[in-house]
Amino acid sequence: MIRSPERPPLPSAVRGRRPRPGGLAALALACATCAPPAQNGSVVVSSGAAERLGMLCRWGHGDAEQGELCPRADGAARPARVRRIAGPADALSGPLAAGRPGDHVLENDEIAVVVEQLGPGAGLAESGGHVIDAADARARRDELGQIVARLGAPARQAVYSELATGAGEDGAAWIEVRGRGGAGGALSVTTRYTLGPRDRALVIATSIQNDGGAPIEGLDLGDVVHWGAAAPIAPASAPGSRGEREAPYVAGVGTGVAYALAAADGAPLRARSGAGFSDATFARPAALPPGGRAAYQRVLAVAPRGDPLAVATELFFLGGGAPGGVAIELVDARGAPLPPLAGKVTLTPIAEQGAAPAGGAAPAGGAAPAVGAIDLWLRATAGGGPLGAEAPPGLYEVGFEGSGRRALGGARVRIRAGEVAPARLALSGAGRLALSVRERVGPAPAAGSALPGRPTPAKISLFDATTGRAAAPPLFTLSGDLEIPLPPGQHRVVASRGPEFSIAEATVDIAEGGEARIELAIARVVDTSGYVACDLRQHTARSADAGASAAARVASSAVEGVECAVASEHHLVADLAPAVAELKLGGRLRTIPGDELTSARGGAGLGSVSVFPLDPAAPAGGALRWRDQTAGALLGEVRALPGERVIQVSLASGGGSPLHALEAPRGAPDLGADLAALVGEGAGIDALEVWTGREIAARDRALEELWGLLRASRPVTPTATSDTHGLLGAEPGYPRTYVGVADDDPGRLDVADLVAGLRRRRDVVITNGPFVTMRLGEARQGGVASVRRGARREERSLSIRVERAPWVDARELHVLVGGVANGAPIALEGARATPAGALVDEIAIPVVVGGGGGRPPMRLGSRDGGGLGASRSGQSAHGAIAVAEDTFVVAIVRGRRPLEPVLAGAPDEILPFAMTAPLWIDADGDGRSLGRAAAP
Repeated sequence: MIRSPERPPLPSAVRGRRPRPGGLAALALACATCAPPAQNGSVVVSSGAAERLGMLCRWGHGDAEQGELCPRADGAARPARVRRIAGPADALSGPLAAGRPGDHVLENDEIAVVVEQLGPGAGLAESGGHVIDAADARARRDELGQIVARLGAPARQAVYSELATGAGEDGAAWIEVRGRGGAGGALSVTTRYTLGPRDRALVIATSIQNDGGAPIEGLDLGDVVHWGAAAPIAPASAPGSRGEREAPYVAGVGTGVAYALAAADGAPLRARSGAGFSDATFARPAALPPGGRAAYQRVLAVAPRGDPLAVATELFFLGGGAPGGVAIELVDARGAPLPPLAGKVTLTPIAEQGAAPAGGAAPAGGAAPAVGAIDLWLRATAGGGPLGAEAPPGLYEVGFEGSGRRALGGARVRIRAGEVAPARLALSGAGRLALSVRERVGPAPAAGSALPGRPTPAKISLFDATTGRAAAPPLFTLSGDLEIPLPPGQHRVVASRGPEFSIAEATVDIAEGGEARIELAIARVVDTSGYVACDLRQHTARSADAGASAAARVASSAVEGVECAVASEHHLVADLAPAVAELKLGGRLRTIPGDELTSARGGAGLGSVSVFPLDPAAPAGGALRWRDQTAGALLGEVRALPGERVIQVSLASGGGSPLHALEAPRGAPDLGADLAALVGEGAGIDALEVWTGREIAARDRALEELWGLLRASRPVTPTATSDTHGLLGAEPGYPRTYVGVADDDPGRLDVADLVAGLRRRRDVVITNGPFVTMRLGEARQGGVASVRRGARREERSLSIRVERAPWVDARELHVLVGGVANGAPIALEGARATPAGALVDEIAIPVVVGGGGGRPPMRLGSRDGGGLGASRSGQSAHGAIAVAEDTFVVAIVRGRRPLEPVLAGAPDEILPFAMTAPLWIDADGDGRSLGRAAAP
């Protein structure tokens, strides 16, 4: 049998340092709530004894007695090596493989890692010298985005200008990069990447020195990992969970490879993860005095499979453990072997008295704590035989989910180091649901009649009817027809297509081995005529910090009712039109190529700037680079391009990397003044993204910035985007921007008219559910209502219409005048139902011109009031609006019931919210209001 190695098999560069007690050795099963990849990826697990034992033998490495199970390999392992990519054959493959000629490959016979050559960096990296690809050396398929060393908070990068390679002791090879970082470049930075001859983990060691004359504080030292096509996971965290927490490691699970990043000494790190990134902090020196030094060291493990069990096993081995193996035979209720299945095998460690579960450290004086399940993802493969994989030793409960089956009871297996333990698991018969979803185009059909309507894209959400918990991630259908494997039991099925549509649901009983059929009809109930539903900032795997493919992004947009989507990759222009055409969605979705720029070392601290439309066929792929230039210079460069385009500024990062807003102060007191200098009719910033994804607190701050700009006579269009980087918890179109256009058919959308709508007409509605519009006389939101006052008080009426699908809640209407609440909120009741099935409230508010009250002058950036403004004395209790000077009016709608079951997440993040663009009021009749000119 395989014996435990005589020394901890840490990567050779750190082998002289023993792991901390409870450190790397305890990492393996900390993956307590590791979840499946968000992209529903799967992994082929080798079948048959020879393949299984071959997988186990890779741990032998020849440095311990292996016995008859694994013959000792002939000769010593080949040294690790460094070479430069000369052509495609030298690079790695995969959906995100970024290596190009001139980049450096650091590899051994186990893994291969690509470090980018010096010069401009890929993705959000300011320079080369960072890890951009990593893969198993045999499969050579990369799914990683990039890893960028982070120095400080807010995030700052090292800009590398020197690179050297070499070989070390014991056959190791290394790449070393040197450069500068920190505010003003006061830090000298050196990072060395080292790989031993047999290691499956890259050692990354970074050292810094303060070459300046003053102490440097706030030096959070860590890495920002853009997981690319891998789904981020972390122990005791749900997928996509936010907030900072302590963890033993961060990891990403792809379809055929997985990655884990941990401190080399096994110490816990501070981690924050999002839809496509993890921000890991390894050290936090209080301050670095002049001449002071600091360093941190971590390991990047590359697992040969794409599942959490592979991550657990790699980390267990790095901590000095010797893994064993498990051979799982799946049988039916009669004991007959089943063909290969798709799904996941779960191994749940069982705590035993006085022993840690599956290799973890036991607490003093008691039983080991329970540890959650780790998953082994499977897909159907040719051939039979047991399923095999390596795993940390311990006692486990074995379960199974997938292929419409469930485990009939459980099976226990004890895994020992160097041994293959058999496990036999009986499964139920396979259940199946045949689902048809149609868009109803007329009245609801009589009971028992045929399903009317036409095929429609839809999102299908599945819940356990007994517990209410989600049974699986949402599924997409573009044709309206879907066959879903479901285990026996009662299930709630919900079909949706965004907030303009009704939802349809049914509860279905799935019998063991049986099939059920249901038909659901949804309908477009909300009248948004004259507007197109746009998501003005989306990302695919072309952005290093996002994991969705172009096809997945297009499909996810279609099923959420998005009609216009801007592809805003980081520093490159992507065209999603081929994916739209391939999926036959040209009549439902229009995509626009754009570019998202992030302020770099000399940037003005504005966060992210999106520019669209752009031409992917232009030089450098149509992309712009924002480096060492002011924001004003960048805007001038954009305006100098032929044609007309939208410039949109976001002050929030949304779902993406913290490197989005490099050195960008968010919510700083003087930020309004900085923005004001760049906002103006025609030449400056056109749109201010006031709502990004589920960032509710950031939305309130951005609204205050908006009110300050408008008061300062700086007209700008408010927008809302999902900034989606993933799929689950980052759905396209939540929130979205409705833009007034001449023809709202997505298949005929005139992009130039859309641009004019955002830049000049400013007739928009931002929402995640309700649809609210506003009109004063002939002017609606975005326009100017000239209401010249006379010698007497003149009364007009502001008309506000709130329309929503029945599943969308809308309880309060807030009317803001000059950014200040005009009296108490107005209750909404859905007083009238339209023939299509929407609920409508229509409110008329008197507008008195020439009366008292009004708004005293306010300083730009004033924090008087909150995101909804503060009620001011002098305004009538019944809500009449008294206008004494030029001002603007905004309508905001709020709901109290979360947008379930269509969205899931923290309730406060998915509460309904909608807002109109400002409607400017010209009180003195000069044809202008606060810098906004009335339409001719």
